[in-house]
Amino acid sequence: MSMDSGETVVQTELESDEYDRLKRVAEDEGISLKEALKRAALAYTSTHSRHDPEDPFFAGEPEPCDDTDEDEDLTARKTDTYLYGEE
Repeated sequence: MSMDSGETVVQTELESDEYDRLKRVAEDEGISLKEALKRAALAYTSTHSRHDPEDPFFAGEPEPCDDTDEDEDLTARKTDTYLYGEE
């Protein structure tokens, strides 16, 4: 088995019934146990992670919105309609 230099191997223990359920789900999905465990770890971390306050996306104050531009207003309304079904 070959690993990229950025990969880390992790181990865990499962009860027999937990292992059987995981194996059955992986087989139903047509994926390996390794892939099923990786997806489970990614799903867990994506639902339990907090944002990084150092991320540039969260830096600074938002710019004030100037609603005088009709094109920007139209774009905002179309976005709201697309995302939320609102008009």
